[in-house]
Amino acid sequence: MEYPKIHSLWKRQGWYFDEDKKNSPGYQAGRQSLIEGDYAIPEFANIKYWQVQEKIDGMNIRIEDSPYSRMPSIYGRTDKADVPLPLMTHLKSIFHPDSMLEVFLKKDAGLPCITIFGEGYGPKIQAGGGNYRKDAGFILFDVKVNNWWLEQSAVEEIAGKFGIPYAPIIGNMTHQEIIDYVKSQPKSLCSITEQVMEGVICRPNPLLLLRNGDPLMMKLKCKEYLPNI
Repeated sequence: MEYPKIHSLWKRQGWYFDEDKKNSPGYQAGRQSLIEGDYAIPEFANIKYWQVQEKIDGMNIRIEDSPYSRMPSIYGRTDKADVPLPLMTHLKSIFHPDSMLEVFLKKDAGLPCITIFGEGYGPKIQAGGGNYRKDAGFILFDVKVNNWWLEQSAVEEIAGKFGIPYAPIIGNMTHQEIIDYVKSQPKSLCSITEQVMEGVICRPNPLLLLRNGDPLMMKLKCKEYLPNI
């Protein structure tokens, strides 16, 4: 399964940047202005406090494993996305049958169906990726076990078991506190070279689901609050 779409807090208008079309002939990108006060989906209005996590600028990665798999399957955002070789090599060194069994095997229940989500980042993976680290890496931000999305405390624990980074939790904030934080152009908490973070991903804590079963999440990017972009 692909990672669910994350809506911005507010609806948008105007031009936009489409990652899937950026190399298409004649494609033009521009700023989509936020319509502040007009929630992208109505459910956002019901959340008073959000758990705020740093959004990493990289390549969306998905690892799938099940009791019927001989090897975990590694994908980009889609099944057809090309994962750079250095990143794929790094991922295969982390997610292999022995490590998956060690982390997820339950003595009474066996190995469940597992989907791991994170961001591939580093040099030649995304523009400015070398600011995060000097080699290809993977940072974890979500895990689904069978039909259950894990709470972030459990996701962080799994990251520790694999010995991999976890996308930093910044704290619990209201809508206005999140907006003020992003407007302040905060520095990334996981970069080796100082840079403004890409933005934030926010979830209710405890996690809530939308009617289609996707986690209720929203995002804001720091560049959306820069002038003249």
